[in-house]
Amino acid sequence: MSPSAHRSGFTDRDHVALGAAVVALLAGILIWTLWVLPIVSSVEEAPSSPLGRTVPVDLDEGARSGVWASGISPALGSTRCTVIAPDGVELPLRGAPSLTWDDTLWWMTPRRGFEQVVQFTASVSGVHDVTCVDSLGTYDGEFLVAGDTFGGGELGLGRTGSNGFAIGTVLAFCAVVLPLFSVLLPLVIGLRVAFTRRASGRRTAVS
Repeated sequence: MSPSAHRSGFTDRDHVALGAAVVALLAGILIWTLWVLPIVSSVEEAPSSPLGRTVPVDLDEGARSGVWASGISPALGSTRCTVIAPDGVELPLRGAPSLTWDDTLWWMTPRRGFEQVVQFTASVSGVHDVTCVDSLGTYDGEFLVAGDTFGGGELGLGRTGSNGFAIGTVLAFCAVVLPLFSVLLPLVIGLRVAFTRRASGRRTAVS
């Protein structure tokens, strides 16, 4: 421990922890700027349609989009969607990972009740026809095509990187945890230093 650190009450570990808090804050700002806010904007601006209709969406090749739905049918899990590319090919759809936007950032969704149900990637540029229906043919609901929160691929975590987590899961987790970490950690360190100084002052006064 350096003399200056000793006099200020901060240890070397405290300085490392504060540095980690700054990194967490910067990472959190990037996630919110580049991921959260653009998705919020896309959901807010996308027109919604009742289940059973076909929505044309003009996409560039490789663009990844999310289908969001609301109503009784999505709540029961009976919503089924199909996406037809401009060349007539039906695109594969991907379901939600274990931890999603709706688990951590539901309060940021500008339209109440909407959550992403599937994801697809445009195979060619042009107008894609997106259709969602209630598979039971009974319940109503709405859907729209907007930004994707599921992400593509996985991020290997753990000591050997063998534990794979979907990119969307990692971002949904970090978007909430990193800002909290960057605020709470300095607060905890500050309280500990203040307590240590007070206790040290009392010992000095007694001696």
